[in-house]
Amino acid sequence: MATSRIPTALLAAVALIAFYAHSVWPAAAYGDARKARLSIQDDFNSGSLNAWEIPFAEDWETLTEGNLPYLHMKRSRPPGVPRRPLQFARLKGVKAGSFTLNVKVRRAGGSMIVVFNYVDTLHFYYVHLSKDPGTEIAVHNGIFIVDGGDRRRIAGLDAAPALPDRSWHDVQIVRNVSSGSIQVFLDKQTTPRFSVIDHTFTSGQVGVGSFDETGDFADFRLDSDDALHSTAGAFP
Repeated sequence: MATSRIPTALLAAVALIAFYAHSVWPAAAYGDARKARLSIQDDFNSGSLNAWEIPFAEDWETLTEGNLPYLHMKRSRPPGVPRRPLQFARLKGVKAGSFTLNVKVRRAGGSMIVVFNYVDTLHFYYVHLSKDPGTEIAVHNGIFIVDGGDRRRIAGLDAAPALPDRSWHDVQIVRNVSSGSIQVFLDKQTTPRFSVIDHTFTSGQVGVGSFDETGDFADFRLDSDDALHSTAGAFP
């Protein structure tokens, strides 16, 4: 009787191990990633940039102006081919689908960008925040997509300039992947400066930088209900 039960027990154990491995291995491939509601804030007062993936570390530094610490982009880099921005710091260890992102932005030149739903260097969205309207310079001031080729506009052609001067401006991006909505608000206004419905990318990293100029970022905050958070990242 005992010998007839052993093969059944062994088969059950093997099946359980196989199920457990199937469930765990995909997460391990992303550094023990887990989907969760999270809120991440970086006010840049620590002086450390360990929370960010930075293409050229020597191009970035943290500074303080009065009581405001901020991330300073010291130099620009040439855009890529196909023509798209490359010079931006990405939040490490977090891939967000739907989210609300708040950050203060100040341009030193003519424009700055905020990147989101970043999949890889050829697939992401970015918001171009400029002193110029899109009606004057077609590739300025709006929401753009990089989808395997040159960046192209998907919203904001007729909008007023997002950064009309070199003062600090509050930028809020609200992304909802279920509806496809992307809305960009400036300076606490209740009407979005740019808005569009697009379902191309549904998850990815967020980042800050510039197409080919320099500037500053402060009071960064990301809130998401569906973020894929890797324990290998800089945030717990």
